[in-house]
Amino acid sequence: MNTTKMKMTKINLASKNLLFAELIVVVLFFSLAMTACVTLFSGAYSDGQKSSDLTDAIIMAQNAAEQIKATRRIPPEIIEEDGLQMKVDSDYTDGVLEAVITVFKGDEVIYELSMGVLI
Repeated sequence: MNTTKMKMTKINLASKNLLFAELIVVVLFFSLAMTACVTLFSGAYSDGQKSSDLTDAIIMAQNAAEQIKATRRIPPEIIEEDGLQMKVDSDYTDGVLEAVITVFKGDEVIYELSMGVLI
């Protein structure tokens, strides 16, 4: 009877060790899955922010181009709006006003638009 009890104790210990090993594997799997999800979500947030900045920059540049086309005047040197900055470089030659509208955030150029208007 004593040997049967020892065998049962060994089996219980072995099954407990397997349970702990299985739990460790499950925890590692979920931590890897969580890391992958956090990486994907942070990348998606960054892409969304870049997309939003690009949309705002396009609208800002198009508004400036329409203003130049309507008034035949160049807006002030640097315009700031919603964290974006817009700079207009212009050149007047042979009755044509050429402008390059550059929208940037910090040092990064977000969008650039070239246009020409007959004057």
